[in-house]
Amino acid sequence: MNGYPGNGQSSPSTEGEWNILLIANERNEAVLLSRLLADFRFEGRGVRLLYADGALEARLVLEEERDIAVVMMELDDSGDRQPLALIAHIRQTLLNAAVRIVIVADRCWAEAEEEIMQNYDINNFRLKGEFDGGTARLKSALVGSLRGYRDFKKTEDEKKSLEYVALSSSLMLNAGTLEELAQDVLRHLASILNARASFDGLVLQRSDRKWRKLAAVGRYKELDASTLPREVENVLPRLRTLDPASLTLEGFSFYSPSGAGTERLIFVGGGRTPSEWEYYLAESYCANTDAVFENMELRHEIESTQKEIIYTLGEIAETRSQETGFHVKRVAEYTKLLALKYGLSEEEANLLALASPMHDIGKVGISDAILNKPGKLTAEEYATMQSHALSGYEMLKHSNRPILKTAAIIALQHHEKYGGGGYPQGLKGEDIHLYGRITAIADVFDALASDRVYKKAWPLADIVELFRKERGGHFDPILTDLFLEHLDEFLAIRASYADEKVF
Repeated sequence: MNGYPGNGQSSPSTEGEWNILLIANERNEAVLLSRLLADFRFEGRGVRLLYADGALEARLVLEEERDIAVVMMELDDSGDRQPLALIAHIRQTLLNAAVRIVIVADRCWAEAEEEIMQNYDINNFRLKGEFDGGTARLKSALVGSLRGYRDFKKTEDEKKSLEYVALSSSLMLNAGTLEELAQDVLRHLASILNARASFDGLVLQRSDRKWRKLAAVGRYKELDASTLPREVENVLPRLRTLDPASLTLEGFSFYSPSGAGTERLIFVGGGRTPSEWEYYLAESYCANTDAVFENMELRHEIESTQKEIIYTLGEIAETRSQETGFHVKRVAEYTKLLALKYGLSEEEANLLALASPMHDIGKVGISDAILNKPGKLTAEEYATMQSHALSGYEMLKHSNRPILKTAAIIALQHHEKYGGGGYPQGLKGEDIHLYGRITAIADVFDALASDRVYKKAWPLADIVELFRKERGGHFDPILTDLFLEHLDEFLAIRASYADEKVF
């Protein structure tokens, strides 16, 4: 323990010491206490003594030093009640309920002991002279106070930990992908387990007999999931057959088999063994994440099935008109890219990509003779062909689902022209929905760049020339500029879903 050298100051703190603040009018009392407690230790930690000359100075020390375990204050024979007012400041203004407050009073205060104990939030009341017989009683009183402080802080920390776990579990709902969710899990586990900044963590998922890495930090960051680290391989059989809580391992492991036939493993490498409380919190948190993982997997499965159905519906129309097999996939990717370049959110761009494959769904009602006629259509046949826009809208308009509502707009308006003269409603400019204007560019570009039953694919230079000519005519000028500015990205999509080499 370090002694007190002067007013309002303390000796330098040693890591792990208990901070004790003595408030007294005589500095020699601090020196005496320092000597009496020179060899005192509680739970392997010594004490660091701070001294304040009166209540005013004590306020400054308490505001600066937040980790004070015990405050010992003097009530002398002057009758001054300022130290009692300090108690209200500690509890009500500083909101410090953890510090243990011990009053050491002159004997003239003996009759006021009951009043002080009932009206002031203190933990111990002693009369001067009780410690005169040696240090045993002083140390005993100090042990009781420090034990009370330790237990209060432990309860407070556990409460905060539970609140953190609850908050972290709720924040998981904001994750958009399994990978984002897994990264959040590792970040929160690092806090729950009090891991060092460079801790090693891994989240794996197994399906179809293959492990996939969802997130990794530390030495697992470059891990190839096809070859698991030895420590992971060793722990897996035990996690699958035993209660994980019964395992005595460095680090933390959580294993979860899902109803869908997948397995999930969360592994935090050794370095330190978590306390029972930390392990309990980490398990509770992972159990909460489990439901979110399951729901996200189910949502992704539904979205994948939905996307497959939409592509299939779109391809039915395209196949009947003998158009290229990847037309709807390319249009979907083009619309998403152009939407993002225009400034729409990722969510809205994805919605557009999901809906746009159904732009020509109305063609299912057009006869093969018209759809696949190699020559020029008659006026009557052309009018029939144009009816697919309204037919598609009529098929889709009754749904309140965002994807089908978006698809209905696109089906109706993707043949409208920015300068007027399009069909079926002859809309102009921004009266045409943005989704229709975006899909018009995507659809025409892909039609011109692909072989059709009635024509060969155009050269790229001719396509670019047409878009420049129709800027503000057929096509929205801003969207046209974005399309031409980022043409290389559209061509990359074209190459990814090519039916055959065109350019």
